[in-house]
Amino acid sequence: MATVIGSKQYKSVVVKARPGRFFGAGIGLFLLFAVIAVTAYWWGGAGMRSDYQQLTKKHESTLATLNSLETKYQNASQGLANSSVGAEIDRQAVADVRGTVRDHKQTIAELKEEIAFYKGLMSPSDREGGLGIRSWEIYGTNVPQQFQFKLIVQQLARKHVLLNGNVTIILQGKQDGKSKNLSLHQLSEQIKTQNVSLRFKYFQYIEGELILPVGFVPENVDIVAKAEKPKKVQVEKQYKWLTTQKVNLD
Repeated sequence: MATVIGSKQYKSVVVKARPGRFFGAGIGLFLLFAVIAVTAYWWGGAGMRSDYQQLTKKHESTLATLNSLETKYQNASQGLANSSVGAEIDRQAVADVRGTVRDHKQTIAELKEEIAFYKGLMSPSDREGGLGIRSWEIYGTNVPQQFQFKLIVQQLARKHVLLNGNVTIILQGKQDGKSKNLSLHQLSEQIKTQNVSLRFKYFQYIEGELILPVGFVPENVDIVAKAEKPKKVQVEKQYKWLTTQKVNLD
């Protein structure tokens, strides 16, 4: 048998080339890594969203607690302020109520007077004779020696017609210790003559301002009213000098 001398011989194997197999394996690995990454991202994101929601709820709860504490603080501060001035407010409230009651009583009295006045106009008694001096009022002011006045004369009749006449107003008093009489037209710019004209069907107001001379002290007011038509009538009344209230002229 012959002997072969030389290099060791290797057996050759022929393998068919398949390039697509390596490409597909690469795609598979890529997809696997992508799924892993997406899963990790989603899982981490879900955890972060849960943490965020919990933090949001905690923040809202803390904010609500803070608002509640601020409200309680404000209420407590207001209560302290109220208690410090409560006594003064109570005193003022009582004074206001008393003033309101006094004003209401005055209003009721005035309304009753007006009702009686209009009743007298529409339903005079048989004894009334055609002309009446309804009222005389004098009001003090914040100006020394200056006053406001109002006189009301009315027709007393069951059938009212136009009445013509005049009225005279005289202030009686003392000047430097001596008796003195002054006509209203001497004291008031609104009254031009001693005999003030009357012309009305139901009633007539005579009002204005008067200024007393320095040193004159009024005591009484004499009023004489005369009607010429529809029939001659004369009535007289005397009033004490009394100021019913004070009027601010500022």
